[in-house]
Amino acid sequence: MLLRVLSDIHGNEAALRAVLGDPEGQSAERTACLGDIVGYGARPSECLRMMRPVCSDVIQGNHDSGATGKTDRDWFNPDGASAIGYTASVLGRAQLDWLGTLPLIQQMDGLLLCHAYPPDPGGWRYILSSRDAAGCTRAFPDWRMLVGHTHVPVLWDSVGKWHDTASGILSTGCILNVGSVGQPRDGDPRAAYLMIDTSDWSFRHVRVEYDIDETAAAIRAAGLPQNLWRRLYEGR
Repeated sequence: MLLRVLSDIHGNEAALRAVLGDPEGQSAERTACLGDIVGYGARPSECLRMMRPVCSDVIQGNHDSGATGKTDRDWFNPDGASAIGYTASVLGRAQLDWLGTLPLIQQMDGLLLCHAYPPDPGGWRYILSSRDAAGCTRAFPDWRMLVGHTHVPVLWDSVGKWHDTASGILSTGCILNVGSVGQPRDGDPRAAYLMIDTSDWSFRHVRVEYDIDETAAAIRAAGLPQNLWRRLYEGR
């Protein structure tokens, strides 16, 4: 199966539109989303309407949880909390209810899908070190794990070593971060998504140009913190 995986869209309609329109991704047989559809960006409702018909499997992220009130806004930094307040105010009741029903973790054809840290999916812990990665491997040694949350597309191997690679093979016990559609933080401002072929477990991180000016203008018009649009140009 050829699988397209998105994560951390963060209300960035222009980035999501570019990713969904990318020809390589359109060859996928199935699409999954690892959460944080909303937060930071000014177009959460539009992003929900665009991705729901496309994604067969969707995981709940911390910003999704924050918008529904399940995760307290005090958990977030001031910019994030401000954006969550805006998001909750512009989403419809049905959209908020749907976000609140999303699972925190899900198994799919040899893959374990999770937004943050699989051993404690609702704790919103970041996988930032070999120790973090090793904890995932100990908990799920027979699974190939796909995560988001850090917005940085990297591979952690089964011994906890970090690999900055655009393509490769995903083995059991490994953790693959798919990167961020709407707010990359690896120094590359292009939208990121993942393609994975489950027949041989090969993967490739894909980057797509999008109209950052459109997204920045929408964030400014919504009155959201300036850092939320400025950082998009740097991919930080």
